[in-house]
Amino acid sequence: MNEVKPPAKCYRCDAPGITREHAPPDSFFPKGHRDGLWTVPSCDLHNSGNSKDVEYVRNVITSHVSANDAGMVHFQNKSIRSFEQSPKLFERTFASAKPIILNGEETAVYTFDLPRYKNVMEAIAYAVYFRMFGKTFRGSWLTFSPSIVSETSLLEGKPDGWDEYRRMLLKIPYRQVPTPQPKIFKLGIYQWNEDQFIYAFVFYEGFVVNPLSQPASVAAAQQIVRP
Repeated sequence: MNEVKPPAKCYRCDAPGITREHAPPDSFFPKGHRDGLWTVPSCDLHNSGNSKDVEYVRNVITSHVSANDAGMVHFQNKSIRSFEQSPKLFERTFASAKPIILNGEETAVYTFDLPRYKNVMEAIAYAVYFRMFGKTFRGSWLTFSPSIVSETSLLEGKPDGWDEYRRMLLKIPYRQVPTPQPKIFKLGIYQWNEDQFIYAFVFYEGFVVNPLSQPASVAAAQQIVRP
């Protein structure tokens, strides 16, 4: 009699991984760019629990000026359809939109919902870690995106205080990790040690996100010293 193996643990918690979660979410990938996508074992909560946030983040990234042709087409074919199906989502996404001329073309600037955005990027970081190392990361993340700039910077041309940090991130010698669909998602990693590293996520060849790992020991120490 063959022994029945228990399901692998979820990429993010100790619950059984009874489903598969895509890393990044499959809705980020348009038709023609869906072969060989990465998946990790997941519980129900960490598979579909943030689906609304995933939809929101996909929509704003594909609408970003840095997105390549594949991202623009995905916005037209997928994101616009989601707005048509949910006018409230469209209103919430672009409620703060203001017209702006950028590189000689008229576009718009609007405010990101950062908690929703960070929720999705952290989930991707946990899933990518599990895919790369075969275990759950027992820490947290500090997430920064060089592609997101302040409204004051765009509208008034004033520095937003993060330019030096952006330049520092560009100088990091990331090791490039092959991904199945690089026109949609590229991955770089720089490691100081096993638990301390920084990722470079590049969506649609232009929108960059840098999750910085915070090992559980570091997060605990920060809680102790916090007044």
